[in-house]
Amino acid sequence: MPIIWVDYVAPKDVLYFMSMTERLKKRGDTVIATTRRFREVNELMKLKNIEAEILGSYGGGSLKGKLLEGARRIIKLTEYISEFDVDVLVSYGSPEATRVAFGLQIPIVNIYDAPHAVKQVLLVSRLINAHLSPKCVPKKEWLDLGFKPEQLIFYNAIDPAAWLKNFTPDEKIIKNLELNSEKRIVVVRAEEAFASYLLGKTSDDNPLITPLINELLEFGEDLQIVVLCRYGRQKSSLKKISKKLIIPEHVIDAASLISKSTLFIGGGGTMSCEAALLGVPTLSFFPGKLYYEEPLIKENLLYHPKGVDEGKKLIREILVRPQEYFDKFRESAKLFLNRMDDPTDKIIETIDKFI
Repeated sequence: MPIIWVDYVAPKDVLYFMSMTERLKKRGDTVIATTRRFREVNELMKLKNIEAEILGSYGGGSLKGKLLEGARRIIKLTEYISEFDVDVLVSYGSPEATRVAFGLQIPIVNIYDAPHAVKQVLLVSRLINAHLSPKCVPKKEWLDLGFKPEQLIFYNAIDPAAWLKNFTPDEKIIKNLELNSEKRIVVVRAEEAFASYLLGKTSDDNPLITPLINELLEFGEDLQIVVLCRYGRQKSSLKKISKKLIIPEHVIDAASLISKSTLFIGGGGTMSCEAALLGVPTLSFFPGKLYYEEPLIKENLLYHPKGVDEGKKLIREILVRPQEYFDKFRESAKLFLNRMDDPTDKIIETIDKFI
């Protein structure tokens, strides 16, 4: 039977590949899973009962650290994967796994939705066999980064559709976080400060979402503000703002919590898209344009304020009239999600071309 290698390097990968790996195993394929030592990934995999061989570590916020850990991980992956007769690698833009598969002549199915992560994309674009992307990302963006037309495969969805189409929230999330179900919840997600595309634009000591958290605190005890941090230093910095902030120590089922919230504010990324598709009014504070946000903005499911003042104004409007926004967003989001493809179908269809 075919052997499929899946490499998990970010929290999104865990969610994105859940349905795919279940379907591959159900039909009799063998799935080999690898990951790296990275708190959010490891804790989310444990939460979702997914096992993987931990090989290498995250390189952190320095260029030298990223390079050294990447090089060490390539060696560890090579030693491990060469013991198997792998038919195809599937990864969400993993540079290390891609380099190893290329060296061992294993076909590579790559998925990615973020051409703004230029450095990461350039490390894989010339090595992969097939590249899957949401069609909201212009083809020219991928061609400019070194992909060839014959490599490109598009699907009519944004990525969270892969796990939200059949999503059922965990009703225990409110109790687990000791929240009051009678009070409103706002979820805030700190930005990925260590990502190569944000180096120099933000820091753990001064997250981009800080001014908006201060605005939320003006609403007093009626509001429960849950802040989902990525790194320890973000936690330390944000805890200094107010003792009223609820900052979980470990990774949680974010989609379940978001589905119970009145408002979501994110530094840009997967959770912003999740929130919008779940019908929760969403503000993205990413410092730039994100193609996968564009369909949500067009559908009026996500706001990308031009500055702090506009962001504060939107927060006040939504929290003053929460039911009006709730009614408007939930139905629109449901219809929009139903119109999307399931990306998992396209991934498995692509895998089958190489086995």
